[in-house]
Amino acid sequence: MKSILEPAKRIPVFGTYDVVVCGGGPAGTASAIAAARNGAKTLLIEQAGALGGMSTLGEVPSFCPFGKGKKPAITGIGLEAVERLKKCGGLGVTADAIPWVVKDPEKLKVIYDEMVAESGAKVLLFTFVSGVIKSKEKISYVLIENKSGRQAVAAKIFVDATGDADVAAAAGCAFFKGDKRGIMQAASLCYRSIGIDKKKYYKFARAIDTQKGAKEWWASLVKKGKLAKIDKAEYRGLGPQEIYPGSLGHNFGHVYFADGTNADDLTRVMVSGRKLAQSFIEYGRKHVPGMKNARIVATAALPGIRETRRIKGAYELTLDDYLNARHFPDDIAVYDYTIDVHNATSNKKEARKFDRDFDSLWLKKGQTYGIRFRALLPQGVSNLLVAGRSVSSDRMMNGSVRVMPACFATGQAAGTAAALSVKKNTLPAKLDMKLLRAKLEKQGARVK
Repeated sequence: MKSILEPAKRIPVFGTYDVVVCGGGPAGTASAIAAARNGAKTLLIEQAGALGGMSTLGEVPSFCPFGKGKKPAITGIGLEAVERLKKCGGLGVTADAIPWVVKDPEKLKVIYDEMVAESGAKVLLFTFVSGVIKSKEKISYVLIENKSGRQAVAAKIFVDATGDADVAAAAGCAFFKGDKRGIMQAASLCYRSIGIDKKKYYKFARAIDTQKGAKEWWASLVKKGKLAKIDKAEYRGLGPQEIYPGSLGHNFGHVYFADGTNADDLTRVMVSGRKLAQSFIEYGRKHVPGMKNARIVATAALPGIRETRRIKGAYELTLDDYLNARHFPDDIAVYDYTIDVHNATSNKKEARKFDRDFDSLWLKKGQTYGIRFRALLPQGVSNLLVAGRSVSSDRMMNGSVRVMPACFATGQAAGTAAALSVKKNTLPAKLDMKLLRAKLEKQGARVK
């Protein structure tokens, strides 16, 4: 049978809120904190057992830069979390809260818990958003699944911070996925190691980059049978980041042709990613200087998915906006990170293009571009905001707005706008932008 008919049944309503935020990564956590701080009765729903998404369970060793100058471009709730990490010694070996700040994921989990609790928002972990119930152009309920069963949650305004625009897609909003072929950027699985002599290892890695090039070195080891050959995957990444002395974080490997909205593909990313990591560590223990005592202490509980759905919004942020350092009257954040789009296949020509693009698309010193509020508004649903990497943008621009500092910013803006919409008894699209921007600035966010 290709399908079955599920019998209709009544399901309980878990609760009614002003604002419901779906997804507890950087965007969703910031959104829930912002909504609650602005007086909204708020529920934050997260499918895993901790908040933070890729910044904690995803084991990404560092935040992308909050800005490339001395003054951060992204401020507000995201930078507040970093400052709290700094105070409790959770920035690892780094002390600067702007460029590539390395973090302790375990301390960060607790900081997120504390910030959400202090805001007054309620959290529901181990809960998956499985659908929506609509009335015309409004969402009435999101449907959730957890150990307590299937339930519904009502709200006046919803925020989709799932990273994959799951709520928007379930509500029938239009979206784009991947490149012109529908292929998405390669995925990765991060991990943490101990026992690597950093000084010896880094010296070796620099020599490889200088003499052979890392890509060629990895390929030669696979060809010789010294590293496991894994279908639709490649070894990548010789430069781990030091979290604490003796503990390194690795943003490692590429797994190709993986759609982060497909369960089979997500499974393959996890299995292949673990195999890539273990294969390299075992090889390194025997053959790489400084790795004799190397061990993996944790592989990520979440796959590193760089790209899935991008909503079709009231405005699409574009590469042209980036290149012209364009700003808008409804900017809710400014940013200056480069266009960071990983290749979608192992094709050498595509890989070279990625390297050229990454190296050539940095903005000039002091330049920023604006992230406008209209990019958070999906077409077709009036009481839904989208935050995080699914905001409305073309594929190249998404390479900049998808990273965690920008997700904090769009999350804070979405949560603040949601709370103000409830307070003013209006819809997000009709909200006074001067009021929103002033509120964001008052609460620490940079909007110009």
